Amino acid sequence: MSENKNPLSHGHFLFIFAHPDDEIYTCVFISELVKKGKKVDVVYVTSGDYNGADIAIEREKELSRSMKTIGVREEKVHFMRVSERQLMEQVLKARDEVLAVAKRINPDCIIGHDFEGGHNGHDLTSFIASYIAKKLNISLFVFPAYHGWPENRKWNNFVSDEEDDYKMVLTDGQKQLKKTIVQTHKTQENFMNLLIRNADYALFSAREVLRYVSIPINYTIPPENPLGYEYPGSKIRFKDFKNIIKTIS
Repeated sequence: MSENKNPLSHGHFLFIFAHPDDEIYTCVFISELVKKGKKVDVVYVTSGDYNGADIAIEREKELSRSMKTIGVREEKVHFMRVSERQLMEQVLKARDEVLAVAKRINPDCIIGHDFEGGHNGHDLTSFIASYIAKKLNISLFVFPAYHGWPENRKWNNFVSDEEDDYKMVLTDGQKQLKKTIVQTHKTQENFMNLLIRNADYALFSAREVLRYVSIPINYTIPPENPLGYEYPGSKIRFKDFKNIIKTIS
């Protein structure tokens, strides 16, 4: 596989997200791909059922409305429905199920979460995307979601000041699309308000960025210190994440 840092050179994209609403970070890019006639499939590893099955149903409905607005056809959206609370225990199952989808649809580019330490589910999904890209020998691009402790969270910036390889500066119309997608996820209003009130919201709403993964990501070394999900009171620790990665790599 030759190194090509321009994602638009590809024809069939598989986006791999952890939860319904994670498309907010790349929704305009996805919409533009569809408009250009590119093939786009989207996988959601979980349905965001951390607070119960009823919420997951609502989140899938919101996601369906989001995809319709973006322009992705219903049959191109794949729900794995892995339990969010059990993702760390079921990541091997999740990995293999997403791999089966990828083999069936045969994309030439995968786009997934960066490894950034903000959310353990995002990082596990990042590993799944990286594993599949390597397994199928296809290009991998990653996008930033957030990292850092909740009170000092950095949104939509690459961790450790990594440089982007692709940047889309949004027009007024594209900014409105992004705003619409954020508002579509009404069950996540409190979460979205954290983003809207953050100083990084102006950057989030002005551009979308991707980084080409040319060197395999080492998931056994923390991407930052302290990790975003190791805030005081959290029971999640990187050593548990690391042990899982070592087991399934």
